[in-house]
Amino acid sequence: MKHVAAYLLLVLGGKASPSAADVKALLSSVNVEADADDLNRLMTSLEGKDLAELLKAGKGKLSFVGGGGGGGGGGGGGGGGG
Repeated sequence: MKHVAAYLLLVLGGKASPSAADVKALLSSVNVEADADDLNRLMTSLEGKDLAELLKAGKGKLSFVGGGGGGGGGGGGGGGGG
């Protein structure tokens, strides 16, 4: 997940197509070590694909995931005013 987050941050920062070295450098700048296998897998899976299209497709898939929350209340505490 850290590799995906770093990749997306680089894109938001204006780098249209970050490289593995870019992701590794960003992670390193905050003292996080990149995992070479995971990073290579991510870069291979993104190769030749449009990020906006991938995000759009992923958003559509989220509609199948329940997110409902049962509502009701907010964590209580703080009782009344005596």
